[in-house]
Amino acid sequence: MDGDQGDLLSKLMKLIVTLGDSFGAEYLIEIVSAHTVLNFGLNFVNAAAGVLHQIAEAKLHVKVRTTADPIIDMDYQEKLKTIYPMFVLHKQMMDDLNKIGVRGYTCTPYMLDNVPNYGEHCAWSESSAVVYLNSVIGARSNREGGLVDLACAIIGKTSYSGLHLDENRKGQILIKISPEIDTENVLNLTSIGLKIGEIAGYKIPVIQGLENITNDNIKNLGAASAATGAVALIHVIGVTPEAKTKEEAFQGDTPQENVEIGLKDLEDVREKYSTSWKFDPKNISVGCPQLSMREVKEVLEKLKGKRINQEFNFWICTNENVKEEILNSELNEILRESGANLTTLCPTLTPLQRPLITNSAKACFYTNATYKSLDECIKIATEEFKNV
Repeated sequence: MDGDQGDLLSKLMKLIVTLGDSFGAEYLIEIVSAHTVLNFGLNFVNAAAGVLHQIAEAKLHVKVRTTADPIIDMDYQEKLKTIYPMFVLHKQMMDDLNKIGVRGYTCTPYMLDNVPNYGEHCAWSESSAVVYLNSVIGARSNREGGLVDLACAIIGKTSYSGLHLDENRKGQILIKISPEIDTENVLNLTSIGLKIGEIAGYKIPVIQGLENITNDNIKNLGAASAATGAVALIHVIGVTPEAKTKEEAFQGDTPQENVEIGLKDLEDVREKYSTSWKFDPKNISVGCPQLSMREVKEVLEKLKGKRINQEFNFWICTNENVKEEILNSELNEILRESGANLTTLCPTLTPLQRPLITNSAKACFYTNATYKSLDECIKIATEEFKNV
């Protein structure tokens, strides 16, 4: 902080310390991993992009494994040609991030090699990634902001506050899922996530009734709850590592509140966050957060023998590793014959032309899109359009 290692490093340390003071932290702790959202070259990030450029020019470097959110997919320059001019800082920011040691662009960094261990401390941005990190992996991070995440990665530390402390990871609200809900249905699960975010706000929900949920669907449910609320950690009783029992999830205390989610709640949030269009869709996207290998295979199996309407763009959004593996496998034949686009873009950050239909609850919250199940998205994409 004194500046004997350079003025810029001093400023980054002061940023972390000042934020830590505001949270009541007594000291900094070492981190093992970081994830930044400061990578999208849009005009509104001009100031932060300028600081990133200063960091790169000063030859500072991240001390821990650091990934970043998805970037615009250069493999689809023709299809996205009307969008590219928006990304005025794209090349500069990519060059700067590469210089400081950031690599890997996805909202699901835990599907690359940025995978901390249970209990390890991190500094992650990207709301859907943070809720997965805390809930499924059991590592620890607050919801950091762009630039703060990079400051922590370069210093190698963050403040010992918030969800880094055991007592702040205690469940606060018990949410019971009504037995009338089919919890094998992914659209139901993501709708549950939307409702959980509305109920919980910044509090930590403990969910009862999802004993068979997969990690992929905790990802999808958590992303929805982190969109409608400030949720950064959810406990699923009998599933997530800090909630083997209800008592463990609440650390021996009683819930502050008990809520049940029923079918009517799911119908309400679908109507609230879905946009109806009177015109044919221009784009249909699946995957926000980006799809895992298992999820991409599921989409391709459903597309087998079908052909996307040539008037639509059908986007299957995943990370760079899955995209490369699929393109170099026999599944690429299904992809090619279907006419779908396998991409690393983010349908929320990349403003796809409307009307847009998606199976993503998160994308519907942040953009004007029609909220449908995966099967419905594929049906609309491959059959004659009839006012969805």
